[in-house]
Amino acid sequence: MSENKIEQKQKSERLNLYWLCGQTGRKHPAGVAFFNEEQGDYRLKIDVMPDDKTFFLKTISSSDDVTYYRVEAAVKKAGRVVHRAEVGSGYAKKEDPTIYMDIGPFSRTLVLEQQQA
Repeated sequence: MSENKIEQKQKSERLNLYWLCGQTGRKHPAGVAFFNEEQGDYRLKIDVMPDDKTFFLKTISSSDDVTYYRVEAAVKKAGRVVHRAEVGSGYAKKEDPTIYMDIGPFSRTLVLEQQQA
């Protein structure tokens, strides 16, 4: 692996994920996310999922005030990713760096904070 590739991997900032309860507004830690500049998407490591289950968050469209996202799961066959399946959706308002995601079958909203507090 070249030094440039190593530098890129080291610069990938760890962002927090949390579950948001719609009834109480309470936040519960849910994992971490990393932005992949080459692909232009986020890799999500969700605590309640097995380590070999990989999720991605990808921008699909935007309007004047909202950006829309698709949550995808990597589908593997014989240990290799053969495609990504859509498992949820998300959105972020332009003035708010927080991305809100709905992933079935979870009743709580998964949230990605794009800026560290």
